[in-house]
Amino acid sequence: MTHTRVTAEYLDGIKEGRAWLRQHGSDDAPAILDNLNRTIKGFDTQSPVGQMLRGERDFWRNQLKQH
Repeated sequence: MTHTRVTAEYLDGIKEGRAWLRQHGSDDAPAILDNLNRTIKGFDTQSPVGQMLRGERDFWRNQLKQH
């Protein structure tokens, strides 16, 4: 079994997604997810920004699955 550490930056990304959802709703979720997927390519997986973007991306993926 592999253990993966969740970083503070990853959790910050989830918080950013939640804040956007509360303020604007989920209508833009597909466009947001598309933008995040493109932006992530420019950042190393383990970098703070890369972790934050991945957290927000995962948040929006989950939102789309629920709708």
